Amino acid sequence: MQHQPYASSAVGSSDALLRATAGSSGLSRRAVLRFGALFSAGLALSACSGQSSAGSSASASASSADARRVFRFAQGAAPLGLDPALFPVASTYQVTAQVLQTLLVANHYTGDPEVQDSLCSEWTVSDDRLVHTFVLREAHFSNGSALTADAVVQNFQRWQALATGEGTVALAVPAQPLFAWGFGVPKPGSIDPSAVEPVPVQASPSGAATPSASASETATPSASASASASDAAHPGEKKGAQKSDSAQSSVVQSFLPLVSSVVAKGNSVVVTLSRPSLAFPRILTQQAFGIIDPSLFGADQKLTGNPVGTGAFRVESFEAGTVRLLKNTHFDGQAPELDEIQISTLTSSDKRYFALMEGHIDACDQVNSSDLGQLARDGYQTPGRDPFSLVYLGLNTAHPVLKNISVRRAISHAVDRGALRQYYPQGTSDAQTLISPSFRIKADDAKDYTDRNQDMARSLLATAGYDNQVIECYYPADVSLPWMDTPQKVYSEMVASLIEVGLNIKPVPLPWAEYLSKSREVSSERGITLAGFYGMYRDPYAFFGPVLAPLIAEHQVRSLITNAPSDMTTGLMKKSSDVPSSGGANSNVRISATPSPQPSYSPDPLTPEEEASASASPSPSASPSPSPTAVAVAPSPRFTEILEAIRTADSADSVDSQRELYAKVVSQLGQFMPAVPLLNVTSKVAVSREVQGYQTEQNAIELFGKLRKL
Repeated sequence: MQHQPYASSAVGSSDALLRATAGSSGLSRRAVLRFGALFSAGLALSACSGQSSAGSSASASASSADARRVFRFAQGAAPLGLDPALFPVASTYQVTAQVLQTLLVANHYTGDPEVQDSLCSEWTVSDDRLVHTFVLREAHFSNGSALTADAVVQNFQRWQALATGEGTVALAVPAQPLFAWGFGVPKPGSIDPSAVEPVPVQASPSGAATPSASASETATPSASASASASDAAHPGEKKGAQKSDSAQSSVVQSFLPLVSSVVAKGNSVVVTLSRPSLAFPRILTQQAFGIIDPSLFGADQKLTGNPVGTGAFRVESFEAGTVRLLKNTHFDGQAPELDEIQISTLTSSDKRYFALMEGHIDACDQVNSSDLGQLARDGYQTPGRDPFSLVYLGLNTAHPVLKNISVRRAISHAVDRGALRQYYPQGTSDAQTLISPSFRIKADDAKDYTDRNQDMARSLLATAGYDNQVIECYYPADVSLPWMDTPQKVYSEMVASLIEVGLNIKPVPLPWAEYLSKSREVSSERGITLAGFYGMYRDPYAFFGPVLAPLIAEHQVRSLITNAPSDMTTGLMKKSSDVPSSGGANSNVRISATPSPQPSYSPDPLTPEEEASASASPSPSASPSPSPTAVAVAPSPRFTEILEAIRTADSADSVDSQRELYAKVVSQLGQFMPAVPLLNVTSKVAVSREVQGYQTEQNAIELFGKLRKL
């Protein structure tokens, strides 16, 4: 018998009823739920009276399912694929965590990497911290084949291929620090002439921003005077003398990646690094590095089927956002008490709440704050997670308008974080930097770039020469995410504050399947992305990495093209000029893009609510009056300098030393502004009374194999 999750006609009909009536002004949400429950019961009674034999069979099946201990979990976003290396999101990880095991696991309380419950019986590090040796324990994949050191080596080779391939580097985000551009040991490289830094801008006495006439080391007297006056008016924004980078060029560097070699020695895997790294073992604890049977690796290193791992469960089916997992009979660890796990997708908190209350699921993620009281009164568990996630605005530094550092800083000063908190559970707080407060890494100048200051935002736009150019803003439209349960509401609230300072934002609501790829692709068309993530491991780079990934991917592609053999006939066929360049990301040269009084197009929203709230073109009345005065703006560090600072911090000999060094990185990222931090977010799970042993994790990925169901 193949048990079908959440598939009865009564459930389907009542769910349809909920969808049809949830927006009605004549019925409260609770009334809809009660009516839905009665409707479900009526359908069930009708089915029993008309088909007694079928009802008996259904009862027997239900009893059998209960005897088999089936755990049913609903999440708010469909797993778009089950390859954790290419789909590094919570909806995929929640599935693969039950199927795949990693070389190391993170201690629940400290986050430190350890071998307990991992694929290793022993893990040692050489005195120089360069050689990591992993001794494998006996384990078998769910298809019966034995885990070998060669299989682990092939997994490392696959991660390297994905992280350095032109078509996959933008997706293989977790593997970038191990293999891709900029995180290993740099070597002297070749100059990329298309990435030369433009000449910066200085403020003239009249307040208009003009290009510097020369590459002098100090600002002109008029610029200095303007900067001093502006300092007095706006002490939060750093200004002053500007140092020209026009004589320098961005360099596409060849490098020895962080992981320089991986070899099998008997039952051990020996990994040699190009430099010491505190992040390396922590990185290996995340699901992206779950070990998969290499027989599934295709010629392009993508999976040819569902992943086969050594975990407690195996994938039985994956279809239409629903995954069915069965117990792995070849599992070498302690057998789980559950026989089957069903992970389904319900994209709104109302649907998840209804399904839980009616007993169609046993647990769900992302509980709406308004439901917590009723759930507690009814005896449901509602464990919470620490705020170990970040909601942010990703700024594409290759975009013709966002290349200008003044525009990026203007956006940061414009957003109203306080207005966004209403859409999040209690415990969510404003984010001043890209890193979680739990790391206790502070930058003294963080607020200089994140405090809300609309006057400063308008002045910075004047400095940039911004003239109503359209900036696209991508956001997910048909999904509920652990870091953003209601994307449309968060977008509408966020964009209002940008419009107030005169920015012309074009809404681009994207289906979940498109959003994930388009928000990461190497492109100069994407402007702003409303994004977020959970920290997958307890290291600062877990928070920097996802934000810096688009820039790393861009540099990786440019490096691949520059270093490609002259006789290359397949694969890398683009010219360097075809690849968007962030070479001017530190620039304050006046914007040359054509102004547009209205967005060039407005995509059709996916729902009536989208249509009602997604119009985001600033009206003439939104323009500030009188016209703001331009200010002198200090240039930011180069991206290459930031990566060098990250490498230095990551190679520190202790966590305390690392914390001090990362404070510099936090400050540099605040100046460079590849993203605008918004909120540090918490979330809650709802669990039925029949489930015991549910333990939440900071990274929102829980292991269901340890659960018990009464």
